[in-house]
Amino acid sequence: MGEAFRRLTEASRILLTRVVRREEDPVWYDLQLLMIGMLAEATAMHDDIDGARSLLDRLAAPGDAPFTITVWAAHAARMEALIGDPVRALRAAERGIAADPDFSFVFLGTYQRLVRCWALAMTGRDPAGAAAEAERIIATNLLDPPRASVSTCYGHLCEMWLAAGALDKAAAALDRADSCLDLYGQRYAEGLLLLLRARLLLAGGESVAEVRAVAERCRTLSTERGTHLFARRAEEFLATLDDGPVAH
Repeated sequence: MGEAFRRLTEASRILLTRVVRREEDPVWYDLQLLMIGMLAEATAMHDDIDGARSLLDRLAAPGDAPFTITVWAAHAARMEALIGDPVRALRAAERGIAADPDFSFVFLGTYQRLVRCWALAMTGRDPAGAAAEAERIIATNLLDPPRASVSTCYGHLCEMWLAAGALDKAAAALDRADSCLDLYGQRYAEGLLLLLRARLLLAGGESVAEVRAVAERCRTLSTERGTHLFARRAEEFLATLDDGPVAH
């Protein structure tokens, strides 16, 4: 991810200097939307949250076309879920869904609907129901053919089942996420999955020493790979272990 961040930042020097309307050059316009969205997600994982949100602010304004809002919402919702901010994630997802209520943009709209489930679960609104719906969306829209972020989505599913107190289902979702890392090679969220593994172990009553070891692996791997967001989240989690029991 560190290398991806550097390359996308370099590309942005071109993308951000040539601004066109869609009717003038639709190919360039759509490419610019998608690439800026990817750069924003990479910037967030590099742990520049303000910079990532500022990039996304360029993409969509009130009154924009449904496709433009859909692209913005897909990237914004996914990014806020990685950051761990369910309020912002829900706001982005619901704006995207409102712009395309008929689910015309299935690929991008899938992520909005998944993140909406995640945000509802993280804010205590029927976590089990949200998790079941997310599991259905993943199976229907992300596996055949395999789409981007499958591992990450199973990680979010693990979080939802954790919020619902269903540890066996959370473990199954996380195991599926790990298998997808090897199957599809989408390894950017591997640090996040390790952090979730640590949380799952803690919820299951494993020793603090074992939980800490997994969280430290997350911090080390994430630092090496340039996903500093997950390294920071691991540090915050480790601090809660030092402070005493963690609420689940």
